Amino acid sequence: MKKWLCVFTLVTIFAAGTAFADHPDGFGIGVQFGGGGSWSGGGFGASGIALSLKIPSVPVFWTINLDIFNDAFGLGVAGDYFLIDKVLVTDIKLHWYLGLGGGVDIWFGDTLGLGASARLPIGLSWQPLDLLDVYLQIVPNIGVAILPDFHFPYGGYGGNLGIRIWL
Repeated sequence: MKKWLCVFTLVTIFAAGTAFADHPDGFGIGVQFGGGGSWSGGGFGASGIALSLKIPSVPVFWTINLDIFNDAFGLGVAGDYFLIDKVLVTDIKLHWYLGLGGGVDIWFGDTLGLGASARLPIGLSWQPLDLLDVYLQIVPNIGVAILPDFHFPYGGYGGNLGIRIWL
């Protein structure tokens, strides 16, 4: 019974999330900068620069990350679904959002690394113009390292500042 209650709750949250969406409906493209840290030996959340994409009719905000370190670099893809995206201050079009997502990262250095994570983006979004979106977010995450060694839990936190243009 508890499993069905959890499933029902998640379906309700996801269905209700579309009623709260306040971002434009078109195609969004931008760039975000950030950093982060880790716990338990993890490296998720340490995104240096990322391409941000929002495809019309797909309720997911995508990022393609590039992480550059002294002795390694990494590539990653993440997708976040906004459960809540509401206006916080109407006069200046300041929104807040809470999402749920996932990501996959691969990094190259002395050894090959591969991992996957669940993400919880929480942020503020400001739309000074209808076609412009500036956002600041924190993204705690937890995941599993697959290579070079299996390790669970593996996690971290990230922070991003981004700008997106809506076409």
